[in-house]
Amino acid sequence: MNPPNLQMSAAQVVLEVVDRGRSLDRALAAAQTPGASRARMREICYGGCRHYHYFDGILARLLSKPIHRAARVVHFILINACHQIEFMRTPEHAAVNESVGAVAGTRFAWAGGMINGVLRNFLRRRAQLTGDLAEAARVAFPAWLYREIRAHWPRHFQSILQASNRKPPLTLRVNRRKISRGAYLRRLAESGIAAQPTADSALGVTLCEPLPVERIPGFADGLASVQDEAAQLAPVALGVSAGERVLDGCAAPGGKTGLLLEAQPAAVVVAVDLPARIEALHQNLARLGFNAEASPGVEVIAGDLTNAAAWWDGRRFQRLVLDVPCSGTGVIRRHPDIKHRRRPEDIAQFAAQQLNLLVKAWPLLDSGGILLYVTCSILPAENDAVVEQFTDRQPDATAQALDAPPGVATPFGRQRLPGVHPGDGFYFCQLKKTAPPGA
Repeated sequence: MNPPNLQMSAAQVVLEVVDRGRSLDRALAAAQTPGASRARMREICYGGCRHYHYFDGILARLLSKPIHRAARVVHFILINACHQIEFMRTPEHAAVNESVGAVAGTRFAWAGGMINGVLRNFLRRRAQLTGDLAEAARVAFPAWLYREIRAHWPRHFQSILQASNRKPPLTLRVNRRKISRGAYLRRLAESGIAAQPTADSALGVTLCEPLPVERIPGFADGLASVQDEAAQLAPVALGVSAGERVLDGCAAPGGKTGLLLEAQPAAVVVAVDLPARIEALHQNLARLGFNAEASPGVEVIAGDLTNAAAWWDGRRFQRLVLDVPCSGTGVIRRHPDIKHRRRPEDIAQFAAQQLNLLVKAWPLLDSGGILLYVTCSILPAENDAVVEQFTDRQPDATAQALDAPPGVATPFGRQRLPGVHPGDGFYFCQLKKTAPPGA
């Protein structure tokens, strides 16, 4: 059996994502990566997924007819080659030769001449080809999602789309219980690592060049955690006080739980998630120094929020954070496979799940308590629309006006948008539990 070649392996990964809806990270983990090429493989595959709709539109004009389904991997070799030329600054001759070489000795060897001709035609005509594309393809988005974003954010949609197509920075949250942000920035500088403080989060540090976590000073000792700037703002919107009981209702992998414990060490934080996700939560809390077995201020429960009777002891919480499963349309820059794995009908399904989680979590909240509803979606159907449905049916639930964190004020909450605000796209809504009418 011949060893895998990089271009063929990368094409197989992007095919798995685009045609079969597989997670990009899982497809990469399962791929055969030749030699020490994993970093380049990752860059090619992420870029191929990120810019797929753009290059697919171009190839439609370069190919006399679509490549047969049985040979679809050849289509993805071309997609990835175009990306390497346009965005990775791969020398043109190298990109062409490697792509032709990818099929040599395989059952797709017949495609070598076609690959050579298509790529050379692309090099000659790409300026003209780009101008002929439909707007959604030009910005490398599926048409349905382009229409949704443009319709809901007409003033900001271009910034959102552009930011969603950029490589994301690596942002850290400094553990204030162990070190100040200023001291940690100095430690990074002493290690030769350039970094800047985040604008909206007082805890954040963005590295000028991403690094593996094992090379980040103090990471293993819990001095810092990888967390986007927008996610770091949850405690600002939740407002936890000393002595309060706080429930993190969808806790894994533990970023929010650790953040809440660091922000208010005198609170009691209960973290709940499904049994299959609980190990990552334990590991992250242990790295931060919050051993769930020995720390009195933290409790980790393997349980289903929609079946609280199986684990809840009946003591209500004064604060509850609900970071619900969603479409992830605010984090496309980090997960470009979202463009390929989401369908229009998924949004209504997510909204139904989100409403159900709100309904199931609400009885756990004490009277006068605050529930912070959070998504990493930028679509109102998963945000304001879900909150409106919930408050319409729940007379003791009132959406509170939020002055912070910074973002676009919506009828029920605040929306942070990629390219408009620092960090990923996030939605925050603060719901207060009041006495029902007539109580």
